Amino acid sequence: MRLAPVRLCPKVRSMIYRYLLAGLLLCGPAGALAQIRVELTFGQETYLPHEAMYAEVRIYNSSGRTLVLGKDPEWLTFNIEPIEGGAVKMKKPVDVQGEFELPNAARATKRVNLAEAYELTRFGRYNMYATVHVPEWGESFATVKGKPVGIATGVTLWEGTFGVPSENRGERPEVRKYQLVQANHLKRLSFYIRITDESGGETFKLFPIGGVVGLTRPEPQLDKWSNLHLFYQDAARSFRYFVVTPDGLLLTRQIWDLSDTRPALTVNAEGRISVTGGVRRVSSTDLPPPEPEKASEAEPVQAEQRGDAEKAIK
Repeated sequence: MRLAPVRLCPKVRSMIYRYLLAGLLLCGPAGALAQIRVELTFGQETYLPHEAMYAEVRIYNSSGRTLVLGKDPEWLTFNIEPIEGGAVKMKKPVDVQGEFELPNAARATKRVNLAEAYELTRFGRYNMYATVHVPEWGESFATVKGKPVGIATGVTLWEGTFGVPSENRGERPEVRKYQLVQANHLKRLSFYIRITDESGGETFKLFPIGGVVGLTRPEPQLDKWSNLHLFYQDAARSFRYFVVTPDGLLLTRQIWDLSDTRPALTVNAEGRISVTGGVRRVSSTDLPPPEPEKASEAEPVQAEQRGDAEKAIK
């Protein structure tokens, strides 16, 4: 006597398949290893060439075991694929070392500046991937899909050249260039300061200095020490003032408000540049920092603090 074949509906077959797959994963060591999830995020969608590009790799551990990561110099690796084709040159190995433990049911975040390790200067779109290697298990776990990130040019609003004296008085001073660039930073239109060689081909420093609201006409000036002074209006009644050294060090960051007079940059007889007019608003974000008694009256700010490896129980 032959038995008629049992026919199962697609929904039941799918359920049986999922249960069988789950059972196979739970049997043997592979079951625990399958519970490591890796995610990759960036603070921005678009960056300028040479701008710091911090990748945040989140590692979720649901393996039932405590992971020990960070000891192997290649425990975390990255793969960068230009969408338009080609390859990205690695300048130096990514610095990811720093041993830590990740308990079961916990998450760790590793923050890495990819611009220090890769030649990310060609304009276009890139797919970013991260892979976590667990040497003791002989297994690797990668992000499921690539994270798209763009490299854009920005708009150069102004540039000015200056000389950097050589230690040898007989040598010609090196000529460098300040550039004021406008581009998006953290999804907001911002000003950047870029310091390059005379031709603009080599970038020594690039960093955002402040957001821009509406149309504004920045006022950049160089003093006799080749420091860059930048003053611009960022709102209806407020202005921002910055001073940057030839080495790219931010010396001054201030907020000025409109009063009976409009604040503006002025140069005294000694060649010193300062802000006159208006009224200065003391802020906890000032550089140099405000005095303690003034800091208590400064506007509140929320500072986001991130460690190289933060842990949060999920």
